[in-house]
Amino acid sequence: MREIKPKKKIRPSMIIAGVLVLALLATTPFIVEQIEPGQVGVVYTPSSGVKDETLSQGWHVVSPITRVTEYPIRTQTKALENMTLATKDGKNIVVDFTYSFSVSPDKVTKVFNKFGPIEIDEIAKGYLKQRLYDASREQISKVTVLELFGEKSGNVSTSIQTQFAEDVKEIGFIIEDVALGAPKPDEKTQEAIDARVKASQELDKKKTDLEIAKAEAERLRVEAKGAADARLIEAQGLAKAQKELQKTLTEEMIQYEAVKKWDGKSPLVSGSGSMVQLPIPDGTTEEKK
Repeated sequence: MREIKPKKKIRPSMIIAGVLVLALLATTPFIVEQIEPGQVGVVYTPSSGVKDETLSQGWHVVSPITRVTEYPIRTQTKALENMTLATKDGKNIVVDFTYSFSVSPDKVTKVFNKFGPIEIDEIAKGYLKQRLYDASREQISKVTVLELFGEKSGNVSTSIQTQFAEDVKEIGFIIEDVALGAPKPDEKTQEAIDARVKASQELDKKKTDLEIAKAEAERLRVEAKGAADARLIEAQGLAKAQKELQKTLTEEMIQYEAVKKWDGKSPLVSGSGSMVQLPIPDGTTEEKK
């Protein structure tokens, strides 16, 4: 005779649990997450925390309990206005800044782990603003207010960018540019700057006037030397002409005196040539009265 086994009873609690599971699956399907261009998504789940793998731009299927925080990896520009800083000589100035930055794609999980699921704008208003302020305060404190308004302005801007970038790169931020606006000093500092600029302009004018005077003096010297050289050449030419004239006159005077004292007699001819010799009276001949 076959033994009949008793049937297992299904507990009502098991039925209820199964219904709840089916209802949960039916009402909570997987969801689709869209990552915008220029963004990277960091995936976080309560059970496993932050995933190393990030979501690139496009459509992604994720579970309902997954949280996705997007971070921009494209360049963004932020402005900070009316930042008060002190120079080396103790002058307070107000400066405006603009800076460009992006998030390193391979370090977005670091950003999430440090700041949590908050917007990048909030990070910029807090963390990045403070880091820029610290770098600016340190670098501007190394120069005087006049140097900041003068030849060292570009160097200060470069130094601020270098320190700012170094401070935030480990977290995952890339600082691409920092622009320092025109510093706005207080009234007394502005008066000192204006006086310095005026003195510098006057000095430049005096230097220019001196150069003009030197050039004019040189021009007059050259002209005077040219005139003197011309007079010397003229005098030398005149002396040479007088010498030649004197030589010519001397020969003619000798002949003239000989003719003037000729006694009317035939000239003497000497030698076999045709030389004519006029008699030159001696000094002993007495004039007839």
